[in-house]
Amino acid sequence: MPSHSGPTDRVAKRRARHDGRLTSYGTDGETGSAASRFAESSLRLVLEVLDGKRSVVQLRRLAAPSVLAAIETLARSAPPGRGLGPAHLTKLGIELTGPNSAEVYGSYQRGPRVFAVAACVVLHRAGWQLTAFRVL
Repeated sequence: MPSHSGPTDRVAKRRARHDGRLTSYGTDGETGSAASRFAESSLRLVLEVLDGKRSVVQLRRLAAPSVLAAIETLARSAPPGRGLGPAHLTKLGIELTGPNSAEVYGSYQRGPRVFAVAACVVLHRAGWQLTAFRVL
């Protein structure tokens, strides 16, 4: 008897691929590497703005207006450890939280001290953008 691959067989195969559990997005693939590259370059720029080496205007395309305002306020006041020297990004981690969003965490060093940084990045039509930023 010949095998019949009718519509019900295709539907069963389609359903078998996804068992209903939540999907882990991980950091593999083009989205993860693009988010990682954006996060690293944008956090380096933010640290340069906080050090007074760059203008906050250079972040306008990279950050949401609320994040831009927060970074501008931090740059005007003394960010944590500013007197210890320039900031150097030392570690960076990223966790994709969706197909177009990621949480970023890392550390940077000023002199002998280590500080933490956290951010959220979201992919919009115009590209990746910082939507949250925090220096701890």
